[in-house]
Amino acid sequence: MSNDAEGLIKALGFVAWSDNRLAPEEREMLEHVMSALDIPAARRDELVQKLGEGPPSIESIGDDFSDEVERRFALAQAVMMAQADGHVDPAEKRDIDKLAQALDIDPDEVQMIMAAVDVTKDLVPDE
Repeated sequence: MSNDAEGLIKALGFVAWSDNRLAPEEREMLEHVMSALDIPAARRDELVQKLGEGPPSIESIGDDFSDEVERRFALAQAVMMAQADGHVDPAEKRDIDKLAQALDIDPDEVQMIMAAVDVTKDLVPDE
């Protein structure tokens, strides 16, 4: 598994834990992402178990990414994770901002990414 994939999973896990729990919708999203990244089943189980115990350290996340595009993609995915249960609460917004800082993404760009994700969520049909 690449460092970018590991960083993405950590970023998603960090934001998922903003409300001090891992909601079923968030766990499901994590499993879908890991499957899409072709993370082997054994490693997937290991990551799910680790994420079930608590959030990853914010300090370790920024070092996992190889480039700026991957960092921005991870932030956009984290915003989607925050929206997985239907709303973004203040704790999730706080942790999105912390994640953005760890990923060295400017606050103005964070707002643009959040707005772009918000617009595109309405384009994806409900399952």
